[in-house]
Amino acid sequence: MADVDGVPGEVALEDVRRRSPDPAIVIDLQARHGQAMFGFVRGLGMSEDQASDCVQEVLLRLWAELRRGTWIDDPKGWAFRSVYRLAMDQHRLRRRVAGLVTLLARRSSLDPGTGDAADRIAVWSEVDRLPKRQRDVLYLRYRADMPYDEIGRLLGMTTSTARSHATQGMATLRRRLVLDEREGAR
Repeated sequence: MADVDGVPGEVALEDVRRRSPDPAIVIDLQARHGQAMFGFVRGLGMSEDQASDCVQEVLLRLWAELRRGTWIDDPKGWAFRSVYRLAMDQHRLRRRVAGLVTLLARRSSLDPGTGDAADRIAVWSEVDRLPKRQRDVLYLRYRADMPYDEIGRLLGMTTSTARSHATQGMATLRRRLVLDEREGAR
């Protein structure tokens, strides 16, 4: 084979093969282990729709990683680990949002059973209005489930600064959401 940019043709061809994912890896994984992944996620407490979405998401992520040229020695292990993490992320997010909504509902004169989805939207809409650092910390803490030390490293701040931004952000959210409820009750 001819040289391409000074690289022997065989090396260049192998590089292209490595970067182009073999769809058979993802198809085979889905065919052989898709039901097992689905059952695994269902066993973690996800609904059928959530479990199906979770498995699909992992297969798409696997495809994207392979396409990027990431070498994955054990696609099955990678997929099961990823599906577990996605399920846990969904549980944590639901638990945290539910906790914040419950906290706000205690202070609300409205019936606590009304508007759960609307409450969640209101909470995250208010988070979007926070100053950038507070917003970033709250998203990483409550959406990505990162500990404060990891958030601090990621954002270039100390652990205590990350915790402080979260505390300030939560205090602002409580004030704003309680004020919004009081104004809405008038």
